[in-house]
Amino acid sequence: MSVSDRVSVVEAVEDDAEILAEISKRAFDTDVDVGAPDPGGPPGYDSPEAHLRFMEFLDCYKILLDEEIVGGVFVGKVNEEHLVLERTFIDPDLHNRGIATQAMELVWEMYPEGRFWTLGTPEWNVRTKRFYEKLGFTQVGWDLSEPEWRGRWYEKQLDPSRPYEMARIGDLVDGMRGVDVEGEVLEKGMARSVRSKRRRWETLTVANAAIGDASGRVVLVLWNEQIRQVKEGDRVRVENGYVSSYRGITQLNVSRAGRRIILI
Repeated sequence: MSVSDRVSVVEAVEDDAEILAEISKRAFDTDVDVGAPDPGGPPGYDSPEAHLRFMEFLDCYKILLDEEIVGGVFVGKVNEEHLVLERTFIDPDLHNRGIATQAMELVWEMYPEGRFWTLGTPEWNVRTKRFYEKLGFTQVGWDLSEPEWRGRWYEKQLDPSRPYEMARIGDLVDGMRGVDVEGEVLEKGMARSVRSKRRRWETLTVANAAIGDASGRVVLVLWNEQIRQVKEGDRVRVENGYVSSYRGITQLNVSRAGRRIILI
């Protein structure tokens, strides 16, 4: 029996959290062999409690080989057509056997409306770069949200004959959520200090940038480290953004689950 016939992908439940965390820890700790500066992984990668929390806001699946859990796939949803591959891991003792490739084929089938998939992976990780590009993902930019390293940002159009389309900047209105949009940074204002609404003792730095496309322009709100990462002339993408209004001016914001990507 081939590997493809032995692999299945099933929704994870609470009782799976401990074994998923254990496999995740062993899998991500092997990244030191492919460029990671130290053993470790993404937030909560080794914590059963974190995996339980992931199940609350992500679609979490266990990868089975002959009914035994050998890995996990976690999917986020921007909208019905745009899905984000948040995390994938396989027992390191089973790497390079085609298990993850077959699991991803099964995941695509679970989202018949999903035409557009995105994901990020550290620049130093040569293993994931090779794997995702083999799956048909193309790097479109850089995710600079991590202070220690750049993240490659990938996308995959499942049906190139019906490509997923970003929103037009000129169509953005207050109250929109789950917004995907691209534009050029036309100008960037001076940074200023403001008091945090969540933690009154904390001071934040904020600046406004104007981004535009052929349909119009909008204010993109930048916070803290984001300010120095964005320059005039950059092409940027906001995934899973939301639109608000301040003193009658329409503003584009990056949600807590969203991304701001510098396009290449």
